[in-house]
Amino acid sequence: MINTDRWTGLFFILFSLYVCLESWRLGVGSFFRPGAGFFPFYSGALLGVLSLILGLFIFRGKAEKAESWTDVGSTITVSLAVLGFALLLTWLGFVITTFLFIFFLLRAVERRGWLLAAGGAFLISATFYVVFGLWLRAQLPAGILGR
Repeated sequence: MINTDRWTGLFFILFSLYVCLESWRLGVGSFFRPGAGFFPFYSGALLGVLSLILGLFIFRGKAEKAESWTDVGSTITVSLAVLGFALLLTWLGFVITTFLFIFFLLRAVERRGWLLAAGGAFLISATFYVVFGLWLRAQLPAGILGR
């Protein structure tokens, strides 16, 4: 497992460098006027930092033994939920689709209670809307709310 993590960490460090370089070419812009490369650049930077952290854990020998992967049903469920999110995003809009997506994941995959799932989905979708829709003024699909 440790050898696999070393190669994985190295791959993601190199990939994050590639993403950051290509994003820089697109133009990062500023925090209040983000360019086309803003989101990819900082996503790549975050990926690079997390890959370095993985590398530090591996070289210090603090990696844990891998658990056996047996829950294929959850993987299929999440994959279908992501597909549903993509298909419903334009029709229902960002806020409603994000709420339903997070609610479904918390209820069906994580097996949380109704109140926690609804509250978590509301907080996450509202936070995403405030950050991306209001603060960064990204064009989010309005869906049925915008008609």
